[in-house]
Amino acid sequence: MVTEVGRVSRANACILLQPNQSLSSSGNLWVFISLLAVSFGISAAFALAGAWMILPFAGLEMLLLGIVLFYVYAEGSRREVIRINGERVVLDCSRGHREQSVYHREFERDSLVVLVRIDSDTEPASISFSGPEGCLEIGDFLTDAERAALVEKLSQCGIFARRERGYSLLEL
Repeated sequence: MVTEVGRVSRANACILLQPNQSLSSSGNLWVFISLLAVSFGISAAFALAGAWMILPFAGLEMLLLGIVLFYVYAEGSRREVIRINGERVVLDCSRGHREQSVYHREFERDSLVVLVRIDSDTEPASISFSGPEGCLEIGDFLTDAERAALVEKLSQCGIFARRERGYSLLEL
């Protein structure tokens, strides 16, 4: 999702990027508990019928399901905040409900180049901030339509994108 948190003027804005997470942590827990109860109920019935070797595999299956649900929730809790002020563009990425900072990058607004790689005719495939400070892909979890909305919001703030059919990294 692309959300404009606040805009004071064309030169000052804050844009929040986050994945669309439809299930909360308590919702994930309820899904896991219900699947755990169903799986162990079925495996207990088979164990009572004499197929006791089902129980370890059901336990392994539930362990793997728990790991996958935790990973999906952790990836869904990512946040990228783009703060645009008069002279600088600041990109902060955090993860988790405690908002642990993963990285913080500042770009000079005058030297910032926004690269948009286009795969199809209309939708952007990736968006990168590039400048003397380095190159960084942003919003890799966004859908194509959300990337297009981000490019539009950046252009409303006076940061225009350069569209490319494809670009590659040069090894120096």
